[in-house]
Amino acid sequence: MAISIDKDLCLVCYACQEECPTKAIDIDNNFKTCILCFNCVEVCPTGALVKEKIDMQGKTLEKVNYQAHKCVKCGKCAEVCSTGIKKVDDTFPYSKGHCVLCLKCVETCPIEIISLPGVIDRPKKKIEIPKEPIVVTDSCVGCALCVPECPVNAIKMENNKAVIDKNKCIYCSICAQTCPWNAIYVAGKIPKKRRKKIKKFEVDEEKCVFCKLCVEICPGNMIKADENRMVVIPPKACPACKLCVNACPVNALELDVEFSSPHPITDEGLVIIEEDYEILKKCASVCPTDAIVVDDKKKEVRMCIVCGACTVACPTGALKLGKIEHNGKEYNRIEYSPYLCEKCGKCVEVCPMKTLRLTRGRIPLKGYCVMCLLCLSVAEQEKKKVLALK
Repeated sequence: MAISIDKDLCLVCYACQEECPTKAIDIDNNFKTCILCFNCVEVCPTGALVKEKIDMQGKTLEKVNYQAHKCVKCGKCAEVCSTGIKKVDDTFPYSKGHCVLCLKCVETCPIEIISLPGVIDRPKKKIEIPKEPIVVTDSCVGCALCVPECPVNAIKMENNKAVIDKNKCIYCSICAQTCPWNAIYVAGKIPKKRRKKIKKFEVDEEKCVFCKLCVEICPGNMIKADENRMVVIPPKACPACKLCVNACPVNALELDVEFSSPHPITDEGLVIIEEDYEILKKCASVCPTDAIVVDDKKKEVRMCIVCGACTVACPTGALKLGKIEHNGKEYNRIEYSPYLCEKCGKCVEVCPMKTLRLTRGRIPLKGYCVMCLLCLSVAEQEKKKVLALK
């Protein structure tokens, strides 16, 4: 019996992953978790990994126990792991990725979508997804995180709630992907969340007056109050809506969060299937407009998602949203007329993927996708599915 995560509703806040003492949850890697198959126990040659029975809620369960002093770091447990979550390295504890049923993940989840079936069953959350093109629901907490992320400035705050100007909106879904509490829906779909990394979340204990306003305002009840030390304790990871930071009357909280690039608008069109940097580099090298950017330092791939933000911002009509047909299906593409371009840079400013750039070459603008599919041809030659046309 292993933990269960409702993947569709996950906020990708990494709270469960950060709290897990054995690194038995990997959200980015398709929500991999230890399923307590005990393959690692059976193959361990030294008895460092053993099966242990525990009583919980009147039931007898089995978990994996690790005895580090017996581990020789042979790696056999990782080789037989049925989900691939098991890892062995030189950092203590050397063997990690096994579930010890501590239930810290269940306790820390801010929206209660993690269960231990048959023991701790969280109620299955039912979300009625609005069928309108774009909707801000009553779940909006007024954090305003979506406002600066909109590439066409179509969002403003009114009465502590995000309001979207549908005349400006290009339905790129970046607001929905960024919203920390699943309050925005585009095209009647549950948004696929952008990954985020909390680089710093600290409290200045000398400034903190222990008013506990941050504790009260946190939608996920993730900030704790240490009554003995008279100070608040920020979580290791959270949805990062920054309500607590904005509410603090003495500026004692500091939260620095970094978002990954947005996802494509839909699952249709040219999409990245697997972020294999070496192969995607080859794909990027043949793109005539440099619409694929591979960042080795961040281990991140950015690609034009044909959202049309640049075409909306262009004052001269040099950029337009066009159509092209492949195998009997019609797809969006970006059409660029260099002779109309005034190099004002407005398109570069609004590009959510940060692929657009002005150049001094014959073609003054690069970074938009014309759907030529040369990149897809390279991916197919490599015989590894990193790109697909859906």
